[in-house]
Amino acid sequence: MSIKVHESSRRTRLVNAFRSHVPPQPPGDGRPRPPQRLAVFGTGTTWIQLTWSALGPGPIEVRCGDQTVSVDADGGPGAATVTDLAPGNAHRIHISGPGLPEPVPPLEARTLLPPPGELLHRIATVSDTHIGSRSTGFLHTIIEKPEPDEVHPVRCARAALREARAWGADELIVKGDLVDHSRPEWWAQAASVLDELDVPISVVPGNHEWSGRGDGDPAAGLARHGLQLVTDVAHVDRPGIRVVLVDSTIPGQDPGRVSDVLERTLDLASGTDLPLLVAMHHQPLRWRVPTYLPAGIPGPEAEHFLRALGRANPRTLVTSGHTHRHRRRHVGPVTITEVGSTKDFPGTWAGYEVHEGGVVQTVHRIADPSCIRWTDHTRRAAFGVWQLWSPGRLGDRCFTRSW
Repeated sequence: MSIKVHESSRRTRLVNAFRSHVPPQPPGDGRPRPPQRLAVFGTGTTWIQLTWSALGPGPIEVRCGDQTVSVDADGGPGAATVTDLAPGNAHRIHISGPGLPEPVPPLEARTLLPPPGELLHRIATVSDTHIGSRSTGFLHTIIEKPEPDEVHPVRCARAALREARAWGADELIVKGDLVDHSRPEWWAQAASVLDELDVPISVVPGNHEWSGRGDGDPAAGLARHGLQLVTDVAHVDRPGIRVVLVDSTIPGQDPGRVSDVLERTLDLASGTDLPLLVAMHHQPLRWRVPTYLPAGIPGPEAEHFLRALGRANPRTLVTSGHTHRHRRRHVGPVTITEVGSTKDFPGTWAGYEVHEGGVVQTVHRIADPSCIRWTDHTRRAAFGVWQLWSPGRLGDRCFTRSW
């Protein structure tokens, strides 16, 4: 996010005194309560993820067809994933057990239909980890107090990478705002998190890396830890796809631009028989004047970029971060998606399954209990509007794009 109020300011200290606290613990009386916000958050070709703000406490059984998942719910936020389901089918999910005070109506969801052909490669992405930050919300008034040994940006990033590796990620792309500002200690902390994932890693810069509030060159800061920050346009060819990494930043500014990298991006798009996955930090806007914050790439520039990209290679998916929200739209043949932050509601990472005939995007809510309790707490940001604005629709998060 781009709106900042320094935590030492008088205004922020005053608001913090009334609004900031650690996420509340589940009720301690042991009595099961009706579920709160129990819903399907994500779907893949063979799995469905359920999440909730409150469930239990007590044993819960989640059953979908012949598949069953047992959950020891603690009364607070949580998640459960049912796997080994039939692709492209409608499924009914039944929730039962002594952790429920009364029967719960079944939920329904449809698994995604995979694209034609063999599964060739899996790419995981994270964005807006903001390592170094200690707060969230538009006025940064939501903090953990007392501060834990491992603050939420770090532990959420670690949990996302653990989940991505368990999912089978063959590589990782970081789509900007890896650190909150370019400071040596924060780069060191970010590198220690990334070191836990033993797959190729690409890092695209965000506006926070180049904000000017740090004390060093972000490319040099990351290079000290053996990782390269994309500073123009780069690409790697993977099984079934060309990954194009675009630096959309303007040093010292929150909005982005792509006009200065357009020709090089188009050369990469047209110079291959492979489809494209284009990863960058800033989202392409619809209009010249932003209608929401944070501002991305201005509409006319974004439209020109996307139309030209579609002519050069119609089999293109563009994915960005920056907004901490989830959206999907199309410009001509190009699919554009935004994927949210690891550290605030709903707390996510994305996976891309590359097939011979297309790609599947799936967005996963980070299920680690210490993380989902925090990210669910942050739904109250923007006076509660954030819980409606950030998640988008299920179809924005999880879908199949066939070539």
